[in-house]
Amino acid sequence: MSHRSIHLFRKGLRLHDNPTLLGALACSSTLFPVYVLDRAFLEGAMRVGTLRWRFILQSLEDLDARLRALGSRLYVLRGSTAAVLRDLVTRWGVTQISYDTEVEPYYAHMEREIRALAQEHGLQTYTRVSHTLYDVKRIVKANGGSPPLTYKKFLHVLSVLGEPEKPVRDVSAEDFLRCVTPAEPDHEQTYAVPSLADLGLEVEFEVLWPGGETAALQRLDRHFQSQGWVANFSKVQTVPNSLLPSTTGLSPYLSLGCLSVRTFYHRLSSIYAQ
Repeated sequence: MSHRSIHLFRKGLRLHDNPTLLGALACSSTLFPVYVLDRAFLEGAMRVGTLRWRFILQSLEDLDARLRALGSRLYVLRGSTAAVLRDLVTRWGVTQISYDTEVEPYYAHMEREIRALAQEHGLQTYTRVSHTLYDVKRIVKANGGSPPLTYKKFLHVLSVLGEPEKPVRDVSAEDFLRCVTPAEPDHEQTYAVPSLADLGLEVEFEVLWPGGETAALQRLDRHFQSQGWVANFSKVQTVPNSLLPSTTGLSPYLSLGCLSVRTFYHRLSSIYAQ
């Protein structure tokens, strides 16, 4: 069956190593890339401040630009995820919802709501693990049904599981030739990424870490071009009173999924192997 799908971006704000998006594109004739700005959750449970809001919005702008280059667009809506999806399923005639598997309590609760919505409307769901090196459920299963509580035990479990899966190919323009994103005449007015001002926020600090997949990959490339950095890669010695971090600066990109942790791991491993 060829689906009309919503791909729900939560983390995983990237087009490289995105197996969930690739899988949804492969089984769909129409796909709507969607991100829901749930301010109540982000500012409540997640305590997102103004600087992180800027990083998120920049990441969404970059994702939309990269999708546009492939002939698609990002649909950004505001509200609770469950309520927004319920409306879109009916409005767009959706038959499938795809999303990355997550383990955090809020996202696990959201997934239960999505599955309930899918059952109510007779929809399919499609989900894959891509935000972590390993499927957390596999780690727990390999440890006899409970999470490993010591680093030594954790390393033993990983030795049993073997190497993490390799990254999948990048999403390409050909994918969106086979599976189209419908054009909405009022896209810029209704579905565009909001600005900080639209959210009633203001930031005067310089942008040191621009959000988005493009900046993440550029930063990664810069580090790997430095053989000295790679040769000495280890747990860094941070300086508590430093104005700038003495780290790679990749953590915000990994946290939001602008950069795939599997891409980072396997690129680093391939250089070590040389």
